[in-house]
Amino acid sequence: MYELNKSSKCNYKSIYLDTRNCVANPERNIFVFNKLPLIQVKGDKNIIRVKSVSLTGAGSFTGHTWIVKLNNVKYNQQMYYNSDLDATPTLLNFKDDSVNSYNDGGVLEIDKQDINNLTLEVCGFDDTTTKHGLFKSSQIIDMWLNVIIEEYYD
Repeated sequence: MYELNKSSKCNYKSIYLDTRNCVANPERNIFVFNKLPLIQVKGDKNIIRVKSVSLTGAGSFTGHTWIVKLNNVKYNQQMYYNSDLDATPTLLNFKDDSVNSYNDGGVLEIDKQDINNLTLEVCGFDDTTTKHGLFKSSQIIDMWLNVIIEEYYD
């Protein structure tokens, strides 16, 4: 008998990434998280997305737009398109301002894989569209991301 409301099984994996616990390049735009435990992604369909993001550091980040790209993850290239013609998928775009807004809703379909490290590429733009890493007036900015992996099984 056909079931109208058949729900597929879904597992959630939550990953907290803190830029204080990774290897960062001097420009603070590449962050390698290489001390992660083995994360096995095994679903029939797998989605990765950002649940939350926050910044901290000296001064205000008002007027800065941030782009966070994800490296070292196999993703479905047939389901991802980006106008910047860069093969690195954008995981998050957000602007930290007086109300601490953040753009939720971007998802990336990833392949079955074992993940033991992640690399984030972070690019910030100020009001003058000057490109920079996680710095503000030569002060270090730290970022916390909560990344969710959703594994769907038929």
